[in-house]
This record gives sequence, structure tokens and C-alpha cells, in this order.
Amino acid sequence: MLGWFLRRRRGRDDEAGLGLILVIGTSTVVTALMIVGTTMATRALTGSRLHVSFESAVATAETGIDGVLARTQNAYNHTGSDSYQYPSTSSPCNGTTGINWTNSTAPDGTPAPGSFANETTGLTYERAWAKSWLLTLATDSSCLTHANAGDFVYFKPINHHTIYSMGWSPGLGKAEAKMRYLKSEYLFTPYAPTNAILTQGNVQLDSSTTVQSAPPNDNALASVHANGNVTVDNGNPTVYGPVSQSGSGSATSSNKFYSNTGGNVQVNAVQNVPFVDATTYWYKYSHVGVPGGWYDLCADGSAQAPVGSAPCPGAATSGAILATAAEVQASGFRGWTFSHVTDAAGNSVPTWSATSAVKQNGYSGTYFVNGGDAVDHASNSGADVPNLTILAAAQSMDCFKIGGNINWDQIDIAAYSVRSTFMVADQDILTGSNFHAGSDVNGSIVSGFFIAGDQIGMQTSSTGAYGAVIAGDQCDPADGQSLVDFNEIKNPSIYYDPNAATPFVDIVNTTLWLEFTG
Repeated sequence: MLGWFLRRRRGRDDEAGLGLILVIGTSTVVTALMIVGTTMATRALTGSRLHVSFESAVATAETGIDGVLARTQNAYNHTGSDSYQYPSTSSPCNGTTGINWTNSTAPDGTPAPGSFANETTGLTYERAWAKSWLLTLATDSSCLTHANAGDFVYFKPINHHTIYSMGWSPGLGKAEAKMRYLKSEYLFTPYAPTNAILTQGNVQLDSSTTVQSAPPNDNALASVHANGNVTVDNGNPTVYGPVSQSGSGSATSSNKFYSNTGGNVQVNAVQNVPFVDATTYWYKYSHVGVPGGWYDLCADGSAQAPVGSAPCPGAATSGAILATAAEVQASGFRGWTFSHVTDAAGNSVPTWSATSAVKQNGYSGTYFVNGGDAVDHASNSGADVPNLTILAAAQSMDCFKIGGNINWDQIDIAAYSVRSTFMVADQDILTGSNFHAGSDVNGSIVSGFFIAGDQIGMQTSSTGAYGAVIAGDQCDPADGQSLVDFNEIKNPSIYYDPNAATPFVDIVNTTLWLEFTG
């Protein structure tokens, strides 16, 4: 009996030893797996973080390119040439001034790519040349720009349509920072709207509206597009070209939308609407000579010539004053009078009013109302003004604008003074039913644009307007706080001219985007 018991005890001891070995082995395996899993997770997180930094670096470099393109466009708007360069003596980053693509040797001795007659040879040096300049600029704190995703530097060579930018994420000099650098080339190309009516926001078409092409052009070209929604009020407006919207508002229709299946408004992609700034026309056209001459109608009540570097230069500039404020007050200027009028928002606005003398005497020209409104409620007797363009610039371009409206109802326009332009307003345009502009005589079309920075309300007479209508909807004040509360084409006849030259300044367009390596 005792022998049997001892044998049983010995068997249990053997099993206990084996269990202990199994527990230790299992723990070891589990620990090893945990270590492997933790290592893999750490590496995955590190890889993910580095990948994010790698992608963020290129996005940061792109921020530099986007900024240069915007500044280049702004300089072009005001000078008519590609005059922006960086670094420059006027920029915060002035440790290095005026990098020249043709003859500025890089800090590391790499020759400028434009110094080679053979373009292919120059391109082989360009990557190293750009990198050397970018890294050198990064050592100057005034050249380094901080963004949410990291840091970047950039430069734009003198007189060359190229931008170079380098970005670091999460930041220059930080642990695990990634660097990427880019090259972008660009050109200025004309902006050419392809619609009879184009609005950035909503547009309402009223029942008696007719939109067609001026003969002999194809009526199907006379289209209407809103980046917001198209709505119809009171019946069936007539539009011969396609009617489309980019907004998500409920579909509207007219049985006289002849190019739309079932008369229903179709949904299309958003179209580009350039930023509207009446002052850019001053910089581009005031010094080149226009039919009838150019006249600055100033906020102080004086009339001046465009002889300075900006509108209404004042008496300090020789030859600027055409009529003092006192002279205008006494007898007007070329049929225009001056006063202050309280606008819908309660502001006292310098206002230039065209009298019947403008039409009766045929006072052609471009009238640039600087910091005020242009108004016409004069008698409509007499012949059309041979050449007339009205430009109204607001006192500021924020959304609390004072001035910059055109309210026109009587004086008819035979042809434009500034190329393809009847009216441009920083704020609103409102035309009445006793007015027409342009003509079609035996297939010879005279047309122009009506361009509002904010909203446009158009009626015109049955003889209508020849050209195109653009509303930028850059600001949208509360109802009753501006001349026009919403875009409305109410009962006019609009004759679209698809061959009209665009009056806008050229638009900068990227032609090359390239990432350098190494």
C-alpha cells in the first residue's frame, strides 16, 4: 500500500514540474510577442509620422508658391507688368536682394541656369542652384515663414516667370523634419468669360427676360450660369443657351430655356469669376489713351486728370486739376455734378450725377468715380453718347464699402470708351428700363461688359444691352443695406457677343509644377 502511494506522489511531482515549464515557456512566448508587437507598432507610428511630415513638407512649400502667385497677380494688376520679385529691398527678407536667373551665382558657387546658352545644360545646374539659394535664405530669420504645417522659404527671380519654394515639416531644425522643394512656372493669359450672364452667387431671372446672341452668332452660345442657384420669378424667361447652376438649391425651369432638356436648369461645375476691382482698370487703361479721354471724378468734388501714379493725385501733381471742387459746384464738369448722398446703410457718400448735358453734348470718355457713386436719372433726350465707360471705385475693398455703386437709368451708350467695358462697380450696378447700351448694325456688333463686384440688378429698355453681365458677389450686405440686395435680371434683352475681348487684366496661370529631388 505504501509503495502504491509513493508511486502516485512521484507522478504528481513530475506533472507539476512539467506544468511549471509550460507556464514559463508560455510567458516567454507571450512576452516575445508583446515585444515584437510593440516594436512593430512603434515602427508603424514612426513611419506614419514621417510620412505625414513628408507630405506636409510639400504642402508647406506649395504655400510659398501660392503666396508668390497672389502677390505677382496683384503687382500685375497695378502695373500691367510682371514686376514682383522676392527678395527685394522693399521686402522683409532683404539679406539677399534681387536674385537673377541669368547671372546670380548661387552661394555654393553653382552658376545661374540662365547663364548657359544651351538650355539643357542650364537645367542640369538649376536644381543645385535653387537648392543653394533656398538653404541660404533659410538662415535669415526674416526670410523664413512659419505656417501651421511647418516652415518655408521661397524666391522669385528678377524678370523670370519662375518661383522656387522649400518647405520643412514639422519645422526647420526639428527632430525628424522632412524637406521638399518645388519649382513652378507661370504665364499671364487673358480671362475670357463664356456666358452671357455669370454670377458668383444666386441669380433670379424674371419673366420677360430674353438672353440671346447678337446676330449672326449662334444663339446656343448665350448661356447663363450661377455658381449659386438660378431661380425664376413670374413665368417663363427666355434663354437660348444652356442655363446652369453649381448650387444645391431646388431645380427651377422655364419652357423657354431652349437648350435645356425639359427646360430644367442643369447642374455644372463652379466657374471661375475673377476678383473685381475697378481701380485695376485705372492702372491698366488710364495712361494709354481712350476715346473721349479719361477723367477722375474725385471724392473731394474735384475733377482731375490721370497724371500721377494713383487716382486723384491732387493739386500737388502738375496738371492734375481739371476743375476744382468750387468750379464743379458752380457749373459742373462735362455734364456731371457733385454732392453727398446718404446711402442705404446711412453713410454719407460722395456722389457724381450725370445730367442731360452728358447726352445732349455727347461728352464721351471714361469717367472714373474714385471713392463714390455714379448716378444717372437725367433726361433721355438726344443721341446716344458716342463712347462712354463708367467706373466706380469704393473707398475700401472690405465688406463695409462706401461708394463704388452705379445707378443708371437714362443716358444711352453707343459704344465703350475703355475696351469692351460699359460699367464696372466695386459694389453694385443697377440699371433701369429707360436705358440701352451697344448695338448691332448690319451685323457689326458694338458690345461691352457690365461687371459688379457685389450684385447686379438689370432692367434696360427693349433694345437692351449688347455684351455680357458678371456679378462677383464678393460681399452680400443685409437686405436694404446696399443698392442691390440680390442678382436680378428683370425684363431686359441681353444680346451676348461671344467675340468680345475681355476687359479684365490677364490672369496668372500655372504652367509647370515640378518637385526637385536630392
